[in-house]
Amino acid sequence: MKYILIGGSGFIGQHFIKKLGDSIIANYDIDEGINNTAFTKCDILLKSDLNKIKLPVKEDITVIHLAAVHFDFQRKFHETNVEGTKNVLFFLSKHSNIKKYVFFSSVATYGDSEKGKNEHDKQIPYNDYGKSKLLAENLIRKWQLNNNIQTIIIRPAVVYGEYNFGNVFNLIKQIKSGLFAIIGSGNNIKSIAYAPNLVESVNFVLKNVKDPLFIYNYADYPQLKISEQSNIISEILNKKPPFKIPILLTKLITKPIDFFELLLKKDLKVNSMRVEKFTTSTFFHSDLIREKGFKQKFTTNESLKRTCEWILKTNINLLRKKWYNKSSKL
Repeated sequence: MKYILIGGSGFIGQHFIKKLGDSIIANYDIDEGINNTAFTKCDILLKSDLNKIKLPVKEDITVIHLAAVHFDFQRKFHETNVEGTKNVLFFLSKHSNIKKYVFFSSVATYGDSEKGKNEHDKQIPYNDYGKSKLLAENLIRKWQLNNNIQTIIIRPAVVYGEYNFGNVFNLIKQIKSGLFAIIGSGNNIKSIAYAPNLVESVNFVLKNVKDPLFIYNYADYPQLKISEQSNIISEILNKKPPFKIPILLTKLITKPIDFFELLLKKDLKVNSMRVEKFTTSTFFHSDLIREKGFKQKFTTNESLKRTCEWILKTNINLLRKKWYNKSSKL
């Protein structure tokens, strides 16, 4: 089996490249990403770009679809995540030697998840990213009924690791600064997924699951509270465990900040919305993949240690600036 990445220059794509190596015959993306990844120029919003792709006729191919827009500061959610997916599905239908298709969706399709959600729970997304991913999932489900291509939809929790600048990266940076505090009790569960474990789960499914359509959540186990995650990171970085601030006090402080954000039309980074997100559980069950026999490679302690080591040995400010400049164009 050979592999094609769509959007492989990004964060998760780097981990697929490490895992699959020479089995990847092409990476189609709009640029080289922050790691100067080898790529073939392809914008999934342009059918003409996808039509130019020539596949080796004698090879069975798996397409791994990573291209997406998902950060708060980005804009083209519907264009990339829905219309782009529609174009990719049209491309897949034209090639009989594409045997498997992996689509990266998100747990954001569920919306509220304080009590934990599994694959059978209703999906009621509340942000543009989650809504666009759910629309894409619906397109894929309908398309899959009429196409003989095994389809895998994965809904990862918050993904982190080397080359990522998302929520866990920000948590590590705050703890490293010594200016971090837990708001409230810290008992809220935050489901997270280390990228190499996530990639291993996809590889496992491709090799072991035969269902024509297989949809699963992915999060690392055990599922930890934000206080537990913070304590692990503090220990890795040789920092004191973070102290706790009453949530009521934080709300009183952030309400005026909300007002100044509106007045200045500027993101001041600390506001009541972010406090609410930090103190709410984002909890997703990931039992289905484990019932199939999957065992994650790295523990959460190992994963956070590897991520912290990468941050400490990298010119992180320069790399993050490069990432932001690329991401903010979408």
